[in-house]
Amino acid sequence: MRRFGWLGFAVIAIAALLWLAGDHLTARATDDATEHGFVGAKKCKACHKKEKKGAQYPKWLESDHAKAYETLLTEESKKICVDMGIETAPEETDQCLKCHVTGHGAKDELLGKKYDKTEGVTCESCHGAAADWFKPHKEEAALADAKAAGLIEPSCEKMCLECHNEESPTYKPFVHKEKLAAIAHPNPSKGAEEAEEK
Repeated sequence: MRRFGWLGFAVIAIAALLWLAGDHLTARATDDATEHGFVGAKKCKACHKKEKKGAQYPKWLESDHAKAYETLLTEESKKICVDMGIETAPEETDQCLKCHVTGHGAKDELLGKKYDKTEGVTCESCHGAAADWFKPHKEEAALADAKAAGLIEPSCEKMCLECHNEESPTYKPFVHKEKLAAIAHPNPSKGAEEAEEK
């Protein structure tokens, strides 16, 4: 019995240490991820408005993502906050801004000159804060450098579910493949095969 007690204690102690280490590593990974600066969607516009590149910027402008901040200014959003017992306006509430504004919560020094929270959910929400990968991603040969500097080529459901989940007061069932198809903006200059993968 005594031996089981020590064994049980050892198991609990090891589990606690692993939990603390895991929590520390998760926090550190999050901190590292937010250390890249945000440049804003307008910086992407110069190249990504062109039809030969896929006209991603105009497609984004027409999307709900581009209107995400604006929705916080509506009477409906104000009512949701009141119903949830939130005393601040939606556009001032972290609980709302974390999903309606790209870069919300980042340090001020990481928000570039063209960064504008009113742009809503921008390219950098899905592709990563661009200050460090913006230049290298322009050249196919430097794509590995861009990825090393934080460029993300998203397609995973997990990323979308960070916001499109039941924590949202306006949640509707989220079918990843359908939603991904609705916002598809492939770059034809990268070839048809790559475009289909995304």
